Amino acid sequence: MVSNTVKNAIRISFAVSVVSFLIKFTGYLVTGSNAVLSDMAESVVHLLAVGFSMYGVYLSMKPPDEEHPYGHERIEFLAVGAEGSVIIIAGVTIIYQSIRHMVLGLQPENLEEGIMVVAAAGLVNLALGTYLMYTGKSSKNNIIIGNARHTLTDVWTSGGVILTLVLIRWTNFTLLDSLVAIVVAFYIMYEGYNLVRFAYRGIMDERDEDQDRRIREVLDNRLPSEIRSWHGLRHRTAGRTTWVELHVLFDKDIRLEEAHDVGTELERRIMTSVEGDAVVTLHLEPEQTHEDAHEKLKGTYENNAIDKMM
Repeated sequence: MVSNTVKNAIRISFAVSVVSFLIKFTGYLVTGSNAVLSDMAESVVHLLAVGFSMYGVYLSMKPPDEEHPYGHERIEFLAVGAEGSVIIIAGVTIIYQSIRHMVLGLQPENLEEGIMVVAAAGLVNLALGTYLMYTGKSSKNNIIIGNARHTLTDVWTSGGVILTLVLIRWTNFTLLDSLVAIVVAFYIMYEGYNLVRFAYRGIMDERDEDQDRRIREVLDNRLPSEIRSWHGLRHRTAGRTTWVELHVLFDKDIRLEEAHDVGTELERRIMTSVEGDAVVTLHLEPEQTHEDAHEKLKGTYENNAIDKMM
């Protein structure tokens, strides 16, 4: 269950992100600077990220239902993929705008005012990022921690833009405005690429290495003594929920009730070891060779690779 602290933090983050964007938009209108434009685009990116995070927080609160028996958390992959695509488009737009300014010889104006405006936005984001990091770590919520890191990254971007405007003011090297904007644009596009890659990996059910390590630590070192061996481990993670499937072998003379109790204890150990929530499904088998255990299933899979995974 998402706590009220987390819900309040995400609401505050969204509201403050709107204010930060409006401040930077004002700075761009005042200066016409490409560097300020790139910083403003970073705020747009952050605002989208917060919006998707807020949507994800509230949607993840919905319990599974008949139409969505696995819950609603996989929507995050679609949301993150869309966000990453928008970020890449924003980066391309900044590069186009910067090259256009270089060709036409357009120059930024009112640099002193622009420096003060961007500095104000940076201070707002610094305060917000510090608050979110404290809240995220105290509540152990990865969505809030990720939001905090993105906010603090925005502070560094603003710092780079301020330095650029100061150098232009001192040196009158106006070409620096477009050059820095292009560098920031590539940085933004790299962020977008990482988000699209994250979405792709999630949609393709790529194995989460950290969760895999935690699960195998239980199976290799904390396996109940009544279980002889295991195989067929599969798991996938969506949001804060990891779905685990596993085949476990017992002594063939064990009573069903006892095997069930031992299996439930193994489920508990796996659930407490993984990060977030876990839904564990065990397939109980009498002790025998893997081939004998699945002899009746041979030839039933159209995809032979599935048979090798069982």
